[in-house]
Amino acid sequence: MFTNSIEIEIEWGDCDPADIVYYPNFFRWFNKGAHMLFDAVGLPFHELIKERDTVGVPLLDARATFLAPVRFGDVVTVTSGIAEWRNTSFVVSHKIFNGEMLSVEGQEIRVWVVRDPEHPKGLRAVPVPDDIRARFAGRD
Repeated sequence: MFTNSIEIEIEWGDCDPADIVYYPNFFRWFNKGAHMLFDAVGLPFHELIKERDTVGVPLLDARATFLAPVRFGDVVTVTSGIAEWRNTSFVVSHKIFNGEMLSVEGQEIRVWVVRDPEHPKGLRAVPVPDDIRARFAGRD
């Protein structure tokens, strides 16, 4: 599985009164990891939306397992990869390391959607284009 990693320095505002990262921030970093993963294969999300007439790849599911605390001043590495391609969706796995320690494991299920012409405010899932999948193939 091709992965991409980014580093994030934990700021004071990322933490709760217990001096650990407030958990929603991990989901924010998962989202950033997914975006940067696509950037790494030459498919920035903002260009995909314009060029593919897609609305984007919204979340169907997001989950995390918290294994060790992350605190103000730590520098973490978020490693993200496509764990599974499905017909209209895909699974992005994320691991957040604090140094050598795995602190958080998570995943997102995202769906490839376009506007539904039969319902002006609606969306509909469509198959993930083969050329999108191909960008990730062979990069392991």
